[in-house]
Amino acid sequence: MSETQKDEAAAVAGTADAGLTAARLHADAARVLGERPEDIDTEENLLDRGMDSIRLMSLVETWRKAGAETDFITLAEEPTVAAWTRLLLD
Repeated sequence: MSETQKDEAAAVAGTADAGLTAARLHADAARVLGERPEDIDTEENLLDRGMDSIRLMSLVETWRKAGAETDFITLAEEPTVAAWTRLLLD
């Protein structure tokens, strides 16, 4: 493995190690909605707060970069922070 490949692998591992937490999922969801996390109940349906397909895809990409294996359909099936926490962290 070349030094460049090692550096790239380390960067990816570092991103995954930074990882996802329940607080980060909550904060990321709030951010894309332009809200504060404390204003969004984790059981609240985020579609009712303005979550749309573009915002949801933004979260999918953000969380994939952090090491999550998820997709749009999985998150859209139950659009709450609590459900996403169960799906991505359990």
